[in-house]
Amino acid sequence: MYCDAIIIMGDEMEKLTTRERIVKEAEKQFIKNGIADTQMKDIAEAVGINRRTLYRYFLTKDVLAFEIELIVMKQIQDYIVLQIADSEELSGFEKVEMYFDHVNVEDIKNQMKFTAEFDRYFKDDYPSEALEEEFVLALDPSKDPLFKYIKEGVEDGSIKSSLSAEDMFHFISQNFFALFQRLILREKHLKNEYCDKVDFQSLFKNIILNGIKA
Repeated sequence: MYCDAIIIMGDEMEKLTTRERIVKEAEKQFIKNGIADTQMKDIAEAVGINRRTLYRYFLTKDVLAFEIELIVMKQIQDYIVLQIADSEELSGFEKVEMYFDHVNVEDIKNQMKFTAEFDRYFKDDYPSEALEEEFVLALDPSKDPLFKYIKEGVEDGSIKSSLSAEDMFHFISQNFFALFQRLILREKHLKNEYCDKVDFQSLFKNIILNGIKA
């Protein structure tokens, strides 16, 4: 599955560069222990380097976490693009429908877990202006396939034009992450919260599609 690319273990770790090994190990520890409770010394020890070497690559834990978040967001976007190739003949609405049909949250579960931890931990300023610029650039809607499909749908008349493509995209994407981050984090408790039989992914898709269809 796609999420196997996130955490690499054993011999495969030896084939990675030191920087890549740091990122992989940090991501694993951040998901398992939380960013706040993960120590740089523990990451260095697991990778087999000293802390001085680790800090040559990443000046702070915050910088390391931001770099991982950028990688994770790109992985999620690349996964979605791979699932919806060869759709040029479809309307914008049909492409949005295909988008949701082919996205399986289970395939990006580890990425969603990390984004949830990242969002919980980072509530204040960015670690640096350079990271802020890079992070904001990565969120540019014009680079996201969902925004492209919604915009096409508004233009070809298959999606309602009462709201802007930008507003619809931000509403859908923000609610997608908020909902599925919570479900993933609380999956062990859902059976006791009257939610164990709800197919949230299908329900979310149907509510969104019914709401935007022209």
